[in-house]
Amino acid sequence: MAPTTQAPAIPPTMRAWVRRRRGPARSVLELATGLPTPAVPTRLSSDVLIRVSHVSLQFTTGMVMKTVPILPFSGPWIPEIELSGEVVAAGEGAPAEIRELGTHVVAFQSVPLPLLLGHGVLAEYVRLPGSQVARIDASLGMASASGIICSGSTALKIIRTAAVREGHTVLVNGASGSIGSVLVQLCKLRGAKVVGVASGGNEAMVRGMGVDEFVDYRKHDPLPAYLAQQYGNKRFDFVLDCVGTQALFVNSPAYLKPEGAVINVGALEGIGVTVRNMLLNTCLPTWLGGVPRRYIMFSTPPARDDAVYLAPLIEEGRLRVPVDSVFDMEDGVSAYERIATKRARGKVVVKVRSD
Repeated sequence: MAPTTQAPAIPPTMRAWVRRRRGPARSVLELATGLPTPAVPTRLSSDVLIRVSHVSLQFTTGMVMKTVPILPFSGPWIPEIELSGEVVAAGEGAPAEIRELGTHVVAFQSVPLPLLLGHGVLAEYVRLPGSQVARIDASLGMASASGIICSGSTALKIIRTAAVREGHTVLVNGASGSIGSVLVQLCKLRGAKVVGVASGGNEAMVRGMGVDEFVDYRKHDPLPAYLAQQYGNKRFDFVLDCVGTQALFVNSPAYLKPEGAVINVGALEGIGVTVRNMLLNTCLPTWLGGVPRRYIMFSTPPARDDAVYLAPLIEEGRLRVPVDSVFDMEDGVSAYERIATKRARGKVVVKVRSD
C-alpha cells in the first residue's frame, strides 16, 4: 500500500550509532553508515517516519551498554529513547496533528524491551507509532525539545505521586540534573517551597530554576547532618531524590515529617546497589532496623500525554529544559563520556542533523 503522504527525498540508507558488544561507550560504539532507512509507513498504518534532529542521552544507557549483552538476532543495537525531529511520512492512522510533512515533533521509543533489544533512536531516521509522537511548536529549540519527554514524564510522576501543592516544602536532591531541574520548576508552578541540593558550581543555574533555598552538598558534607541541623525544626513534606543517595533516606527522620516520604528516581550508585537499597528500604520493618519513613521508587516510562502537557508550558516560557551541552553526530562517544561524569547541568544532546 502507498503511504498517505511522504517526503520526496528519503534516502535508502542512513547513519546510526551502533553498539557492537558489551562495554563502555568508547570501546563498543561505532558510527555505522549504510544502514537501511526505516520503511515508509503504509497508508493504513498509524506509524510516523521522523527525520531526527536531536537526541537527548540517558545516563542509564551507559549502564545498559556495560551490563546487558547483545541478544542474538536482535539486529543492529542502536541506543537511546527520546528525540526531536520533523515528520517526513505518516500513515492515515497516526494522529491528525502529526501527519503533515515538516511538522516538528518530539518522540520516544517505548521501554524496557525495545531499549534492551537496541531498537533505539540515535539514528538519522526513526519510525515510531503515532502514540509515541507529539507535536511541538516550530518556535521551540530542537536541542532542548529533545529532552522534554523522559525528564518531564519522570518529574510529573514524582509531583503527582507526592501530590505536591501550595504550602508544601520539598527538598530536591540533584536539582541541577536533567530531571531535577524540571522537577524544581514544576514544584514551583504548584506553589511549593523548594530547597535545591547541588554542587556550589551549579548554584546560579539552580537558583535560576526558581529554588527558594540552595544547599551545596560539597560544602555541607555530610549532607544529612547539615539537613538535620538546618531543617530539623521545619521538616520537609517530601524529599525528592534524583540522585539515589541512600544516606538521605536512612537519616530522613531528622528532617522529614512522619507522614512524608522519600521519593527516589536516581540510580547513580549503580543498578545493583539501587535494587538492594530499594528492597531494604521498602521491606525492612522498623523493629529490625528499618527507617520509620516511607520510601517510594517506581519505573518512569515516557508518555505522550506528558509531552502534550509540558510542551505548552515551554512555549509559554513557564518551563524550560536546560541543555548542558550539544555534540555533533560524529562526537557521540564524547557525549556519552560527558554524561558519565555525573556533572551534566541538564540534558546532554547529540545533534543528528548536519543542516
